[in-house]
Amino acid sequence: MELRRVLFIHNRERPAASAAVERGLAWCREHGVGAEIYAPGGRVEGDLVVAVGGDGTLLRAAGLVYPREVPILGVNAGGLGFLASCGAGEVEAALGEVAAGHCEVERRGRLWVHGARFSGSALNDVAVVGSDAERFTALEVEAEGEGILTLEGDGLIVSTPTGSTAYALAAGGPVLHPNLPAFLLVPLAPHRLGIRPLVVPEGATVTIRARRPGRVLLDGDPIANLDFGEEVTVGPAPAATLLVRLPTTGPFFARLRDKLGWPA
Repeated sequence: MELRRVLFIHNRERPAASAAVERGLAWCREHGVGAEIYAPGGRVEGDLVVAVGGDGTLLRAAGLVYPREVPILGVNAGGLGFLASCGAGEVEAALGEVAAGHCEVERRGRLWVHGARFSGSALNDVAVVGSDAERFTALEVEAEGEGILTLEGDGLIVSTPTGSTAYALAAGGPVLHPNLPAFLLVPLAPHRLGIRPLVVPEGATVTIRARRPGRVLLDGDPIANLDFGEEVTVGPAPAATLLVRLPTTGPFFARLRDKLGWPA
């Protein structure tokens, strides 16, 4: 990959992230690569975006990049760091590997959601949950015009395979391999024990109708309130997120075992 300009996006509240960014900037100066730190409201440009922090930082970077398909290198300076390719102490080596072409770029599908008053995209998940005042909500869910279920409980998560190791997993959903062309529907604390997570084809359009007031979250961030009778439609986004993988990143199942503490 030819590196002419690198944009660093980091969690400014983490000293380890700020230190890693400074070392990354120094590496870029030494190797004649233009680089800058993202300023809120600024333009997102470059051949590579380096997201330094936890998975939340990478999700934020991916949202800022969208719909441009610019490769993102995740550098973990946070907690789990499931989406990251390297640690904060490896940023110089990682940039060197990318500049030398010793990396792969994975395409990760995204979700696109729209309602009467809003629209947006998410890499991990779209969640429809109860209002701030009342956790409980009731939803009608359809896929491709066919009714699936009526759900009473805390809400519903629509997840990509990438997001299946995040909120959806914590809510009892299965892990989907990133290459699987599917979406995951995970009910949140349903009041009927027979309601279970469901996998639908990636191209399916899921419609969620609120039978009680609720909220819509994109990758954990609230973007809109829903009134009684309002609908949101969730489907595949037209553009993907590109994640850089290094030789040292390891394959998917190895990362899964490491991050989730599964026995080898």
